[in-house]
Amino acid sequence: MNKLTVGAALCISSLTLAGCGVFGNDGYFRDRSNDYQQADSLTPLQIPEGINTKHQEELYEIPQIAANGLEGGDFEVPRPQAISVNAGLERVKIQKLGSNRWVLVSQPPEEVWPQLHYFLRSSGLRVEMSDASTGIMETAWMTFDESPDTKDKYRLQIETGVQPDTTEVHVRHLSVGVDSPVGGSVNWPERSVSPEREGWMIDEMSTALAADTAGASASLVAQAIGGSSVKVQLQEPVGHEPYISMGLEMDRAWATVAHAVNAGAYRLHREDSDIGLFYVTYDEERELAESEEDDGGWFSWGKKSKQDDELAESADQVTLQQILAGIDPTVESEPALFKEIKGLGVGAVPEDDYPGYLIMIRGNNDEIEVRVRDTRGQPLSRNKASQLLLSIQQNLI
Repeated sequence: MNKLTVGAALCISSLTLAGCGVFGNDGYFRDRSNDYQQADSLTPLQIPEGINTKHQEELYEIPQIAANGLEGGDFEVPRPQAISVNAGLERVKIQKLGSNRWVLVSQPPEEVWPQLHYFLRSSGLRVEMSDASTGIMETAWMTFDESPDTKDKYRLQIETGVQPDTTEVHVRHLSVGVDSPVGGSVNWPERSVSPEREGWMIDEMSTALAADTAGASASLVAQAIGGSSVKVQLQEPVGHEPYISMGLEMDRAWATVAHAVNAGAYRLHREDSDIGLFYVTYDEERELAESEEDDGGWFSWGKKSKQDDELAESADQVTLQQILAGIDPTVESEPALFKEIKGLGVGAVPEDDYPGYLIMIRGNNDEIEVRVRDTRGQPLSRNKASQLLLSIQQNLI
């Protein structure tokens, strides 16, 4: 026992004495993150004379950069682009905005369509109407055991999702008296008669879709769902500022943009639906810090936390009235986004711009445009506007 103790002590002492040689710039465990800066290019392969060769070209061309950019100091490796918060790995989700609920599936409609047919058949629900051109399925009338005095019917509306290769399934429930005459087309209400029975169908359907791991077959007739239209697109017209176009109802567009500008790198500080305006700040380090909190590991990129966000704290002190008072309507750029808003330029214009950006929503149902401006109401550079809008688009639901 004494020998073991003495041996362990000698081992620890030797490691301690050798520590300065193991770690540090000259040690074995030194920092090798900048070693690539010392790499050299190899000379091209020389083919002997008399041998026919194909045309050679660089497959992985390295761009030329100024040599002085890497001399005399450390070089900070660029951080990878953070994964969108709303990118999610789950294939099936139940989404909710306000009182509206629907099932979001990370598959295109032509793959979801046959899965829904199988779900209804396996649940004992007869499909009375199925129209792939409109993306609508309707069940036959049925009676629940707990309510024998009524008969019920469901309609499933299948649509292309906001994000690429996704599908939304909206459920509508109808209940009438058991003796009520039925036949022909059904006058569906704007909302389900029973939210509880709508919720039951959504829960059952989402569970079945999530369990169907083999549902990769596609329906040819269902490829027409949604036609060639895309609900959300980032538009970058030549000579004009970028914007997001939305084929959504205004209520849905407002709600989903409000969600997007309060996620990831964004923080929402003020909003006014009457004038279609969000006041936000944007900082990429927030998204990196959120990834750190979710990972819980020892090493991370994140620097900022929710409790230490000076940009957000500064923007929280700014009122919407101050923002509007700092916008000069006489120098507004086209398209004019603020001409119908009262209270513009009525106060002292601040010497410095307020932090953050203004997100503006304009248009009517199915023709919505989302634009971003600085806090003086002026357009941003094309690259900056596209970056901010793309970050919004990635977090739409």
